[in-house]
Amino acid sequence: MEKVLCYIRVSTSTQVEKGYGLETQQKALKEYCKKNKYEIHNIYSDKGISGTDETRDGLNEMLETLEKESNINKIIVYNTSRLWRDIYNQAKIQRRCIDLNTQIISIEQPTFDIYEKNPVNTMLNDIVMVMDRYQRNEIKEKLAKGRKTKASTGSKACGTAPLGYMWDNGNIIIDSNRSETIKTIFNKYVEVQSLGKVKKFLDENEYTTNTGKQFSKQAIKNILENDFYKGIITHGDIKKEGTHEPIINKIVFGRVQGMLIKNTNK
Repeated sequence: MEKVLCYIRVSTSTQVEKGYGLETQQKALKEYCKKNKYEIHNIYSDKGISGTDETRDGLNEMLETLEKESNINKIIVYNTSRLWRDIYNQAKIQRRCIDLNTQIISIEQPTFDIYEKNPVNTMLNDIVMVMDRYQRNEIKEKLAKGRKTKASTGSKACGTAPLGYMWDNGNIIIDSNRSETIKTIFNKYVEVQSLGKVKKFLDENEYTTNTGKQFSKQAIKNILENDFYKGIITHGDIKKEGTHEPIINKIVFGRVQGMLIKNTNK
């Protein structure tokens, strides 16, 4: 027998207390499944909750089950109004079911089909796509604001920790094992004033990047120009004193910048 999931819902506390609606729906679902030779895997319910509420525990648990149980692809309801009560939730639930290759069967609406090609379903699909794009953009905007706010306090907002640092519970701290590599690069450049010679030294002494590769001349230059190492946070148009501990003091950093300009081709 083909396994199916069933869903029932009533929207008021009175209906919950007296059993109005729930018993009727459940009895009808069981009779329908018996008649059509469906095995009920589970009956999910939401009691005293509006069909406009998208945070329903029963509904979301049912959708999660569909994701896990690949052999189940049918939802049985008494009426589609049990699943949704507004066009936005209808669009979201239909789109989710289509993504999960799931059919919705309504006992009271035998011709209902979320896969039917018609103007209404096309509109609902468009609504969901627009709302998904809006929500993604809204999340991106909130994250960007949060990162900017964090940067304005002098803290690194996000991203990979520069060589010589590491993340620790959301804070950037010095990586004692790798920070010596950064000091060596700065000190060696002050000594030889040549990116090529610094690279040769690093290769000969088996210094590597975070990914285990040899340093390129450009990678060395990027490190020497990165003012994060002298304690500065840069994020978009924000540049200010950071809360992290510098690896290179400002005098040495400034001296190196002058040498880089002077020795452009070396």
